[in-house]
Amino acid sequence: MSPTLLMVGVRSLGRSIALHFARQGWTVLCAARTEASVEALASEVGSAGGTGIPLTCDLRDPQSLHGLRDHAHIDLCIAAQTAGGRLGPRPLLDTDDDELERAITSYVRGTWNLLKIVGRKMAEQQAGTFLQIGTSSGVRTKEGFAPLGAAQHALRALVQVAAREWRGHGVHVAYLPIDGGIESERSADWIARKGVDRAIPPDDIARACEYLHRQDRRAWTHELLLRPPGNEWLAPT
Repeated sequence: MSPTLLMVGVRSLGRSIALHFARQGWTVLCAARTEASVEALASEVGSAGGTGIPLTCDLRDPQSLHGLRDHAHIDLCIAAQTAGGRLGPRPLLDTDDDELERAITSYVRGTWNLLKIVGRKMAEQQAGTFLQIGTSSGVRTKEGFAPLGAAQHALRALVQVAAREWRGHGVHVAYLPIDGGIESERSADWIARKGVDRAIPPDDIARACEYLHRQDRRAWTHELLLRPPGNEWLAPT
Protein backbone atom coordinates (compact mmCIF):
# COMPACT_ATOMS: atom_id res chain seq x y z
CA MET A 1 0.00 0.00 0.00
CA SER A 2 1.37 3.41 -0.95
CA PRO A 3 2.04 5.99 1.79
CA THR A 4 -0.50 8.78 2.19
CA LEU A 5 0.08 12.54 2.33
CA LEU A 6 -2.61 14.92 3.54
CA MET A 7 -1.77 18.19 1.78
CA VAL A 8 -3.65 21.13 3.31
CA GLY A 9 -3.51 24.07 0.91
CA VAL A 10 -3.30 23.16 -2.77
CA ARG A 11 -2.32 26.32 -4.60
CA SER A 12 1.25 27.20 -5.54
CA LEU A 13 3.44 25.74 -2.75
CA GLY A 14 0.92 23.06 -1.77
CA ARG A 15 0.63 21.99 -5.39
CA SER A 16 4.41 21.67 -5.77
CA ILE A 17 4.70 19.61 -2.58
CA ALA A 18 1.82 17.35 -3.59
CA LEU A 19 3.32 16.67 -7.02
CA HIS A 20 6.74 15.98 -5.48
CA PHE A 21 5.28 13.10 -3.49
CA ALA A 22 2.98 12.03 -6.33
CA ARG A 23 6.01 11.39 -8.52
CA GLN A 24 7.10 8.84 -5.90
CA GLY A 25 3.79 7.02 -6.07
CA TRP A 26 2.14 8.45 -2.96
CA THR A 27 -1.57 8.78 -2.36
CA VAL A 28 -2.30 12.49 -1.83
CA LEU A 29 -5.38 13.81 -0.06
CA CYS A 30 -5.76 17.26 -1.63
CA ALA A 31 -7.51 19.44 0.96
CA ALA A 32 -8.74 23.01 0.56
CA ARG A 33 -11.92 25.09 0.63
CA THR A 34 -12.47 25.28 -3.14
CA GLU A 35 -13.85 22.18 -4.85
CA ALA A 36 -12.43 23.11 -8.26
CA SER A 37 -8.93 23.51 -6.80
CA VAL A 38 -8.85 20.15 -5.04
CA GLU A 39 -10.35 18.37 -8.05
CA ALA A 40 -7.74 19.91 -10.35
CA LEU A 41 -4.80 18.97 -8.13
CA ALA A 42 -6.12 15.45 -7.56
CA SER A 43 -6.13 15.00 -11.33
CA GLU A 44 -2.56 16.34 -11.59
CA VAL A 45 -1.42 13.97 -8.85
CA GLY A 46 -2.82 11.05 -10.84
CA SER A 47 -1.03 12.19 -13.99
CA ALA A 48 2.24 12.51 -12.04
CA GLY A 49 2.15 8.90 -10.88
CA GLY A 50 0.31 9.08 -7.59
CA THR A 51 -3.29 8.67 -6.48
CA GLY A 52 -5.10 11.93 -5.93
CA ILE A 53 -8.14 12.21 -3.65
CA PRO A 54 -9.97 15.56 -3.50
CA LEU A 55 -11.15 16.70 -0.09
CA THR A 56 -13.14 19.91 0.26
CA CYS A 57 -12.83 21.30 3.78
CA ASP A 58 -12.24 24.47 5.76
CA LEU A 59 -9.74 24.51 8.63
CA ARG A 60 -11.92 27.11 10.35
CA ASP A 61 -14.81 24.62 10.46
CA PRO A 62 -14.02 21.50 12.55
CA GLN A 63 -17.08 19.67 11.19
CA SER A 64 -15.69 19.85 7.66
CA LEU A 65 -12.57 17.96 8.79
CA HIS A 66 -14.39 14.91 10.13
CA GLY A 67 -14.07 13.22 6.75
CA LEU A 68 -10.38 12.72 7.51
CA ARG A 69 -11.38 10.03 9.98
CA ASP A 70 -12.55 7.87 7.07
CA HIS A 71 -9.02 7.43 5.76
CA ALA A 72 -7.35 4.37 7.23
CA HIS A 73 -3.84 5.80 7.58
CA ILE A 74 -2.15 9.18 7.17
CA ASP A 75 1.63 8.97 7.07
CA LEU A 76 2.37 12.65 6.54
CA CYS A 77 0.32 15.82 6.97
CA ILE A 78 1.63 19.14 5.68
CA ALA A 79 -0.29 22.30 6.57
CA ALA A 80 0.42 25.18 4.19
CA GLN A 81 -2.63 27.36 4.71
CA THR A 82 -2.58 31.12 4.19
CA ALA A 83 -4.72 33.88 5.65
CA GLY A 84 -5.03 35.74 2.35
CA GLY A 85 -5.60 39.48 2.31
CA ARG A 86 -3.23 42.28 1.37
CA LEU A 87 0.51 42.10 0.80
CA GLY A 88 3.16 44.37 2.25
CA PRO A 89 3.70 46.16 5.59
CA ARG A 90 1.30 48.48 7.38
CA PRO A 91 1.84 50.26 10.73
CA LEU A 92 0.05 48.66 13.68
CA LEU A 93 -2.01 51.79 14.37
CA ASP A 94 -3.23 51.84 10.76
CA THR A 95 -4.09 48.14 10.63
CA ASP A 96 -7.74 47.08 10.75
CA ASP A 97 -8.71 44.84 13.65
CA ASP A 98 -10.10 42.19 11.32
CA GLU A 99 -6.60 41.50 9.97
CA LEU A 100 -5.57 40.18 13.38
CA GLU A 101 -8.75 38.14 13.65
CA ARG A 102 -8.26 36.67 10.19
CA ALA A 103 -4.64 35.73 10.89
CA ILE A 104 -5.44 34.11 14.23
CA THR A 105 -8.41 32.22 12.78
CA SER A 106 -6.59 30.96 9.68
CA TYR A 107 -3.31 29.98 11.30
CA VAL A 108 -3.85 29.28 15.00
CA ARG A 109 -7.47 28.15 15.09
CA GLY A 110 -7.08 26.38 11.74
CA THR A 111 -4.09 24.33 12.83
CA TRP A 112 -5.67 23.73 16.25
CA ASN A 113 -8.67 22.14 14.50
CA LEU A 114 -6.45 20.11 12.19
CA LEU A 115 -4.26 18.84 15.01
CA LYS A 116 -7.33 17.67 16.92
CA ILE A 117 -8.20 15.32 14.04
CA VAL A 118 -4.85 14.35 12.54
CA GLY A 119 -2.93 14.28 15.82
CA ARG A 120 -5.39 11.86 17.37
CA LYS A 121 -5.22 9.60 14.32
CA MET A 122 -1.41 9.59 14.28
CA ALA A 123 -1.19 8.98 18.03
CA GLU A 124 -3.47 5.97 17.62
CA GLN A 125 -1.31 4.77 14.72
CA GLN A 126 1.81 5.31 16.87
CA ALA A 127 3.39 6.81 13.75
CA GLY A 128 3.20 9.78 11.43
CA THR A 129 4.67 13.19 10.63
CA PHE A 130 2.92 16.54 10.96
CA LEU A 131 4.66 19.50 9.32
CA GLN A 132 3.48 23.09 9.68
CA ILE A 133 4.71 25.56 7.07
CA GLY A 134 5.31 28.98 8.66
CA THR A 135 6.78 32.37 7.80
CA SER A 136 9.69 34.47 9.01
CA SER A 137 7.23 36.27 11.31
CA GLY A 138 7.11 33.11 13.40
CA VAL A 139 10.77 33.38 14.38
CA ARG A 140 11.35 37.15 14.41
CA THR A 141 9.09 40.17 14.42
CA LYS A 142 9.25 42.94 11.84
CA GLU A 143 7.70 46.38 11.72
CA GLY A 144 4.55 46.54 9.65
CA PHE A 145 3.53 42.93 10.19
CA ALA A 146 1.85 42.95 13.62
CA PRO A 147 -1.10 40.59 12.84
CA LEU A 148 1.10 38.08 11.04
CA GLY A 149 3.77 38.22 13.75
CA ALA A 150 1.24 37.65 16.53
CA ALA A 151 -0.44 34.76 14.73
CA GLN A 152 2.76 33.07 13.58
CA HIS A 153 4.36 33.23 17.03
CA ALA A 154 1.25 31.63 18.49
CA LEU A 155 1.28 29.01 15.73
CA ARG A 156 4.91 28.17 16.42
CA ALA A 157 4.13 27.70 20.13
CA LEU A 158 1.15 25.47 19.34
CA VAL A 159 3.27 23.24 17.11
CA GLN A 160 5.99 23.03 19.76
CA VAL A 161 3.48 21.83 22.36
CA ALA A 162 2.16 19.17 19.96
CA ALA A 163 5.72 18.02 19.29
CA ARG A 164 6.39 17.61 23.01
CA GLU A 165 3.13 15.78 23.71
CA TRP A 166 3.16 13.37 20.79
CA ARG A 167 6.81 12.39 20.41
CA GLY A 168 6.22 9.61 22.96
CA HIS A 169 3.53 8.24 20.64
CA GLY A 170 5.92 8.00 17.69
CA VAL A 171 4.57 11.15 16.02
CA HIS A 172 7.07 13.60 14.54
CA VAL A 173 5.83 17.21 14.64
CA ALA A 174 7.92 19.99 13.12
CA TYR A 175 7.65 23.69 12.29
CA LEU A 176 9.05 24.74 8.91
CA PRO A 177 9.32 28.54 8.63
CA ILE A 178 10.12 30.02 5.22
CA ASP A 179 12.25 33.13 5.75
CA GLY A 180 12.04 34.55 2.26
CA GLY A 181 9.88 34.70 -0.81
CA ILE A 182 8.67 31.59 -2.60
CA GLU A 183 8.97 31.35 -6.36
CA SER A 184 5.54 31.45 -8.02
CA GLU A 185 3.62 33.30 -10.70
CA ARG A 186 2.31 35.65 -8.03
CA SER A 187 5.80 36.53 -6.79
CA ALA A 188 7.41 36.89 -10.24
CA ASP A 189 7.33 40.71 -10.27
CA TRP A 190 8.66 40.88 -6.71
CA ILE A 191 11.51 38.52 -7.57
CA ALA A 192 12.32 40.57 -10.67
CA ARG A 193 12.78 43.63 -8.41
CA LYS A 194 14.51 41.93 -5.48
CA GLY A 195 16.55 39.26 -7.29
CA VAL A 196 16.35 35.47 -7.40
CA ASP A 197 18.55 35.11 -4.31
CA ARG A 198 15.66 36.42 -2.20
CA ALA A 199 13.28 33.57 -3.11
CA ILE A 200 13.16 29.81 -2.56
CA PRO A 201 12.11 27.33 -5.28
CA PRO A 202 9.02 25.42 -4.08
CA ASP A 203 10.54 22.08 -5.11
CA ASP A 204 13.31 22.64 -2.56
CA ILE A 205 10.71 23.18 0.15
CA ALA A 206 9.12 19.91 -0.89
CA ARG A 207 12.47 18.14 -0.57
CA ALA A 208 12.88 19.62 2.92
CA CYS A 209 9.49 18.17 3.86
CA GLU A 210 10.54 14.75 2.61
CA TYR A 211 13.82 15.00 4.55
CA LEU A 212 11.96 15.72 7.79
CA HIS A 213 9.51 12.88 7.21
CA ARG A 214 12.24 10.32 6.57
CA GLN A 215 14.33 11.16 9.65
CA ASP A 216 15.09 8.49 12.22
CA ARG A 217 13.08 9.17 15.39
CA ARG A 218 16.30 9.26 17.43
CA ALA A 219 17.36 12.39 15.57
CA TRP A 220 14.17 14.25 14.76
CA THR A 221 14.35 17.90 13.76
CA HIS A 222 11.49 19.87 15.30
CA GLU A 223 12.18 23.19 13.60
CA LEU A 224 13.83 23.70 10.22
CA LEU A 225 14.20 27.26 8.94
CA LEU A 226 14.75 27.78 5.21
CA ARG A 227 16.39 31.05 4.16
CA PRO A 228 17.64 32.08 0.71
CA PRO A 229 21.16 33.59 0.52
CA GLY A 230 19.98 37.11 -0.33
CA ASN A 231 17.66 37.51 2.64
CA GLU A 232 18.46 39.31 5.87
CA TRP A 233 20.13 37.26 8.59
CA LEU A 234 18.83 38.66 11.85
CA ALA A 235 18.69 37.44 15.44
CA PRO A 236 17.47 35.18 16.94
CA THR A 237 17.94 32.95 13.91
